[in-house]
Amino acid sequence: MNVWIDGRFVASTDLPPMRAGSVAPFETMGAREGQVPLWDLHLARIAVAAADLGLPFPAATELRGAAFELLARNDHADDVLRLSLLVGSATTHVVLESRARGPHGVVRLVPTVVERLPGDPERRHKLAPRRFYDRVRQQAQDAGADDGLVVAEDGAILETSIANLWLRVDGGWVTPPLDGRILPGIARGLLLRQAAAHGLPIAQHAVTFADLHRADALAVSNAVHGPRPATLLGASANSDVVARELAPLWAAGVAAAAS
Repeated sequence: MNVWIDGRFVASTDLPPMRAGSVAPFETMGAREGQVPLWDLHLARIAVAAADLGLPFPAATELRGAAFELLARNDHADDVLRLSLLVGSATTHVVLESRARGPHGVVRLVPTVVERLPGDPERRHKLAPRRFYDRVRQQAQDAGADDGLVVAEDGAILETSIANLWLRVDGGWVTPPLDGRILPGIARGLLLRQAAAHGLPIAQHAVTFADLHRADALAVSNAVHGPRPATLLGASANSDVVARELAPLWAAGVAAAAS
């Protein structure tokens, strides 16, 4: 398997180590037929993170060509691309990696209780290491679920370890607000823009356990899979309404971003 680092293709085993105590902005993107439809949105987000952290960011034209070649080399034309800025001992490395796409099915969720520790990265940027989210995911998988729901100290349901959360309540969709406690997901933003354009009301407000249990449908979204039906562990999913109401918004948004 190849990776691209600082302008050259190398074996994946040759990645440099991160400097101790540093954080690495990264983007995880879905590829389709060797292209990355939401490339510009991802580049804009990681550029903001790099600027906030004082990290250099390379020319986008060089990165885009390298990304397409990497997907072809690794036979990942319809899979997943990851772009990272790794702070090394002497320089910041720009790294592109690819991997196979996981299953696109119903996501089984369970609430988790995981404490944020000193040194866990802030949530307004997508940063590695992801120790907090790794603990959320591991706790959920230990319980037999696919992913865990992050529960805030005040009891609000925020997101999952790798996705934003959506609930269909009282005939409309609700998603937690960007109040500094969740990642501003690429797919989340795209779905909200398309919903506004198509007249589909989506509220942004705090989500409680009561909302979670009275919702007639749950969904999660990220830039790799778009919106996926979800369910609490042991319950059944309402996949039809997700396919009918959210999936068309995603398709329209991806098409518009790629044009």
